[in-house]
Amino acid sequence: MKTTHRIRALMLSGMASALVLAVGATANAASYGGAPITSPFGNYDSALQIRYAALADMEAREGDSADEWRFWNKAVDADNGYLVLPDDPATRNLGPADMAFARDTYRHLLASYRAGLPGSATALLADAQVNFDCWLNDAEEGTNERRAQTCRARVAETLAKLARTSTPVPVASINDTRVAAIAGDAQPVAKALPVLPVTHRLMFGFDSAELDDAARATLDEIARQTSAYPQADVQVIGHTDRAGNATYNRRLAEARAARVAEALRLRGINLARIDEIPAGESAPAVATADGVAEPQNRRVEIIIDDR
Repeated sequence: MKTTHRIRALMLSGMASALVLAVGATANAASYGGAPITSPFGNYDSALQIRYAALADMEAREGDSADEWRFWNKAVDADNGYLVLPDDPATRNLGPADMAFARDTYRHLLASYRAGLPGSATALLADAQVNFDCWLNDAEEGTNERRAQTCRARVAETLAKLARTSTPVPVASINDTRVAAIAGDAQPVAKALPVLPVTHRLMFGFDSAELDDAARATLDEIARQTSAYPQADVQVIGHTDRAGNATYNRRLAEARAARVAEALRLRGINLARIDEIPAGESAPAVATADGVAEPQNRRVEIIIDDR
């Protein structure tokens, strides 16, 4: 059974640093910087858990409590079965050369997720992901150049091994391909990602900006897609029916768009990527006369696109 106590015991035992070095190191789901989405890769979660806990322990030994708890929270989220993605380089302040490497590696890691490799190349991909976060953190801080270079070299080395030992599943066929089983346990089918642009529609009750269960489930999928396309922006367009006057409806549209944007932020999406647009009653899905309360017009449309 998964427990956070198991991670803490590992850290206190003094084994954590050795484990990170052994697997190749020297943003998280529910509690820190990631999407609260259940992970489809149980064995990968366990692999990430032990590596992020070890990285947190190393930061603790250096007296960096902020980074210690950031990586600790990623370990906890993995331990609790949430999807824990690599850190997004867009949130970091890097020089041009480092940023180019970071973006290329980040896309490579996310492509590996889409190909189902957390299930079929678990240890290698976990090594690459945690080493990437290690390098990204140290490259930005600039205070531990030796470890930064070590982590970067291990990222490159591990991805090269991954390319030699794994056969990525074509993205178009992921829906029909079961991820390889680890330790005899079959993993869920990984979802393929659609081709951009992608449009989603969330519906709202009369005079309401509250999200229902169907909307929250759709937001989980939107967060997954947005995380996997780090170059894409997200338009969040609030709409209303024509009940009420135009000024009131614009404010209601703003509230709906803001509620969706905040829900995406809580799922790990940087607000800098989100463009909130209050269309109000000006662009109905169903044309009506003024004053008509048409349910299909009470909506927020979300467009993910690489513009």
